[in-house]
Amino acid sequence: MRIPKPLILFIDAYDSFSNNIICLLETTLNVSVRTIKIDNPALATDEALQNELRHYAAAVCGPGPGHPEKKEDVGIMRRIWRLKEEQLLPVLGICLGFQSLCLEFGGQVRRLKGPQHGIIRRIRHVGECGKGGQQTIFGGVGEITATLYQSLCVDIGQDETKMRRWEPEILCPDLVPLAWAESRDSFQDDSGIMDDMVLVAVRHTTKPFWALQYHPESICTNKESRQVIKNWFKQAQLWNRTQRQTPISQKGTIQGQYATRESLLSQFEQKVSQDPGIRSLAAYLNNFGRADKCTEVICHSRTIQFAADISIPDLVEAIQDMRQDQIILESSNAYEKAVGTVDVRGRYSIIGLDVAESTRFEYTRGTHKITQIHPRKGTTSTNDTRSFGGIWPFLAQYLDARKVMDGNPDSPFWGGFMGYTTYELGLEGIDVKLQSRKERQHCRPDLCFAWVERSLVVDHGKNVVYLQQLAPRANNDMVKTWMDSLTTDLQAAVEHNSSPPPTARIPHSVISIMTPQPSVYESKVLACQSSIRAGDSYELCLTSQTHIILFKPASTSPSWALYKTLRTRQPAPFSSYLCLGSATLVSCSPERFLSWTATGSCELRPMKGTVRKSSAVSTLAAAKLLLDIPKEKAENLMIVDLVRHDLHGVCGSGNVSVPRLMVVEEYKSVFQMISVVNGQIPPPYPAEMGKYLSAEEIDEAEQKRYTGIDVLAASLPPGSMTGAPKKRSCEILQNIEGGEERGLYSGVVGYMDVRGRGDWSVTIRCMFKFDDEDEVGPEEDRKASEERETWHIGAGGAVTALSTPVGEREEMETKLAGTLDLFR
Repeated sequence: MRIPKPLILFIDAYDSFSNNIICLLETTLNVSVRTIKIDNPALATDEALQNELRHYAAAVCGPGPGHPEKKEDVGIMRRIWRLKEEQLLPVLGICLGFQSLCLEFGGQVRRLKGPQHGIIRRIRHVGECGKGGQQTIFGGVGEITATLYQSLCVDIGQDETKMRRWEPEILCPDLVPLAWAESRDSFQDDSGIMDDMVLVAVRHTTKPFWALQYHPESICTNKESRQVIKNWFKQAQLWNRTQRQTPISQKGTIQGQYATRESLLSQFEQKVSQDPGIRSLAAYLNNFGRADKCTEVICHSRTIQFAADISIPDLVEAIQDMRQDQIILESSNAYEKAVGTVDVRGRYSIIGLDVAESTRFEYTRGTHKITQIHPRKGTTSTNDTRSFGGIWPFLAQYLDARKVMDGNPDSPFWGGFMGYTTYELGLEGIDVKLQSRKERQHCRPDLCFAWVERSLVVDHGKNVVYLQQLAPRANNDMVKTWMDSLTTDLQAAVEHNSSPPPTARIPHSVISIMTPQPSVYESKVLACQSSIRAGDSYELCLTSQTHIILFKPASTSPSWALYKTLRTRQPAPFSSYLCLGSATLVSCSPERFLSWTATGSCELRPMKGTVRKSSAVSTLAAAKLLLDIPKEKAENLMIVDLVRHDLHGVCGSGNVSVPRLMVVEEYKSVFQMISVVNGQIPPPYPAEMGKYLSAEEIDEAEQKRYTGIDVLAASLPPGSMTGAPKKRSCEILQNIEGGEERGLYSGVVGYMDVRGRGDWSVTIRCMFKFDDEDEVGPEEDRKASEERETWHIGAGGAVTALSTPVGEREEMETKLAGTLDLFR
């Protein structure tokens, strides 16, 4: 008989590191973890809470934003500490859980003089101090270096008395100090440390309560802290065997859930299985525009070799009508041989063909409506996404129903969804309401994807072009005729690839430029720091927008000329030009957000820490010195830990790693600090179980598997554009930024293809516009007959406790200038 693993309950205070702690518990201990939110309404009564707790060997009260004195910030944690003797179970508090425990038993919670977020400290613990410490959770533990995320600290009287370091104080007789972070142990002088002694671990003298203020799960906390977790659970199990009055029960239902979210395909299946009518509608939508579903669709491909470097603008202009919709994802720095590594330069450029004739999917947050525009048929259809479990389950199932297994193995994209999502779509996914001063006055899409069946992929490493079309295998002759025609145009374009670098003549068309006011932006930095000092956030990615009004030429928008100029000035691996529906985007982003393979290998590359090239900073070595400071490293570390949390929510415990941490990369105009976080999406069933499963069971498992779209949906909005914890930080930024929508800026652009792959970049270093903002000038204007268009440029940076208002404003202006200079 198989003995079930002990259950641990994790109480989640809406933190962005919670899943990392769950991973730490499950990979360090032989346990299974379930999680509940601090405000779970099903546990509103004491009886309900007690019934829940009897299923668990122990509980962990996790970290989170806010203050332990606020009931809404700690929720049921406070009730855990107040359990009656016969209801007790072992508990470990972490960060907010630590503060809540200490507050309950006499400690005072105050603000640190110098907040510590993403700062790595040496921890002095009782296990280093003789035999007495060996009986604690620090017994046998060596030197600990740990990451701190705290603006608040616990005062047990350490500043007023000549305290005995490891014994209770009069102020808190029930709490025994176990570990301290001391100013003398700081690794660097510029990490903002201003407090001599900060308590970072305690135990209760009589109850089975322990707590840590530091973060044992952080990627920069050393492995010695794992032994602390092992020791804690060992003592928890001993207490359960010898003193627990309420036996652990394995009967009855529990509220605790797995930390990994239900797959999108499973959510879809659950919804449609409840209503036969919805299943019929889903089948209709899946087959709309397709050939007979029994006909095998493949990716027809032709490889065209060229001797010279390939100019994407020349190639596109030769085969596309630039007045129509376009989707171009370009590695515009692919031939910058003297700059950076292959990863920095990028390798592929992907061009959607016949985008104007492709089926387009549009979704606006809050409407619960997905609109499909079918240009070839001249029809539009709208459906309620709630019938399918939401927008993401709908898209996941739509793509899964169109899987293609036969195509060019050297091409990264065979066809499928290409497009963008806005920052505001990501906010909807984490339940952050828009706080604009007035209701949204538009219905612009927050998600706009084209279903691309014809495409062109350029492999800059091999100087080859892959010409592709999704079509039934039997349509080979028709596809060949189309490819023959296009091949002639492509060869002519490359042979005449001699156009001079473009220069967009824009400044004379500018009517007005509205940039952020320096004093206003600096005041917003101070507002961010006020929230950080209060404990409501660890880091806030503040942004502001610049608005440019232009005279629009009678023939066409200058967007293509703007893109060609920007890509020349700021070549980047994730440049993009989109004219899709009502939106136009011009971007030269250096930041990959997320990519995944057909086998479920995922990669995120958060980018935090920027130095612009200059005569003073012209080498990689010089940039590394400038970025090797606590502020810059803390910015990057916080987002790495956040991204790990997002990935763990899909990939599960033990399937996330960080192969590169805080590495400085060189680009043409800047140096950037990046990290690489990898995850592996679990298979639908363990390989060793396959021989024991029936064909029906295997099919059912496949229908509910995780895909890369699960990771995409779980990771929006990009953590490098929000701060941490993500949800609370986004809510704070809504207020500080005055409810101004970021739009395409801070969103993502990319593709997910029929082979099960995807690649998305963060939309930064960009400008964008919407057609519904085009207007004719006022009558009194001398050019009133000319149409005007409004462009938006977002820029900003991560604000931490170590930021300065002037420094942050200058960083924002530096990032803004690279794009704004096209209009000056």
